[in-house]
Amino acid sequence: MPGRVRSSNSVVTKGTGGRFGAVWGGTYGVWSGNHSCSDVVGSGDNAPLNVFHETVDGGRINKPNVGFFSSWFSNYRCDFLDSSNNFDHLGIVGDIFDVDAATQAAARTNPSQPYVDVPVNALQLGELAHLIQGKGRSFIRDMGTNNLMYQFGVVPLVGDLVKLLDLNDQVNRRVDQIRRLRSQHGLRRTVGIGNYSASAKVNKFIQSQGLLIRDDFDVVTELSIKAHCRWLPAGDCLSLASPAETRALARRAVLGMTFDTSTMWELIPWTWLLDWCGDFGQYLSAHRNIIPATLSDVSVMRHTRTVAEWKGTAADDWSCSGIRYTRENKTRATSFVAPVAHLPFLSANQVGIVASLAVTRL
Repeated sequence: MPGRVRSSNSVVTKGTGGRFGAVWGGTYGVWSGNHSCSDVVGSGDNAPLNVFHETVDGGRINKPNVGFFSSWFSNYRCDFLDSSNNFDHLGIVGDIFDVDAATQAAARTNPSQPYVDVPVNALQLGELAHLIQGKGRSFIRDMGTNNLMYQFGVVPLVGDLVKLLDLNDQVNRRVDQIRRLRSQHGLRRTVGIGNYSASAKVNKFIQSQGLLIRDDFDVVTELSIKAHCRWLPAGDCLSLASPAETRALARRAVLGMTFDTSTMWELIPWTWLLDWCGDFGQYLSAHRNIIPATLSDVSVMRHTRTVAEWKGTAADDWSCSGIRYTRENKTRATSFVAPVAHLPFLSANQVGIVASLAVTRL
């Protein structure tokens, strides 16, 4: 399918200034906004897309003309803004690869994804009993054991017991997903992956001709990541299932009533720690097939927005208004599902778990 690019821009008047009889600027236009969109033309949808917006406002200098040797400005837009692309997006800690986002989305949208993983919980009860044993050891070791028992025993089991109160509603939702899976377009779902941000102060020369203005801009970049998955039925068993059989299948999926590679991964010791540094567990979850379905399409959407602001400044006989610069990118890219390794920063809760593991080995 062929691609196309559309673009537009807007301009404002430069304004005037001068010194020693020379005049700068004039009534010609300088950019105030640039916009473009590139996409794919043809049948179907969910193809790659790239949207770009860049706007700027402010930066007007005013200074009276008091003589031949003094500079003067009349609503003159500072020279720093003559060129576009004044600021780039800041680098964001915690950003992930598209494949990682696609794998997470596939695991979360898979119609076979369990709401309460009964087999895993049942088989892990033995580990919970082992954690409860061993009282009478040192105080610090007991604290570590109790924390592990709470994090890996009490919290998951209590959470799943609470979820079971909502079981009937979840089964109804899964039945609806199976109905949509049977439809002409299959099951389509979009999920949020994460929101990230970064901030910094960036020093810039704002004006050098006639006046020297240099100051810090407050720059903030925000990134939002979403992923869109499309599932199609695998085979014709779903179309042949009766309403009762469909509901039984939905209930089995909600409760995770199977023993597959995803179940085995959850039961292997230390895989929970490996999942902090990768998404292999989610990769296996994305391939669960209690409800026979195939991932036909997955795309990752990113919305990155950077705003740079400067408050402006003034002296006895001149002033420069504040500046607000905005840069925005929206992209949609096709991706695939695969295990991805990464090295994230540990949260406070994860650090506490690691500390508990350390003290129980004393």
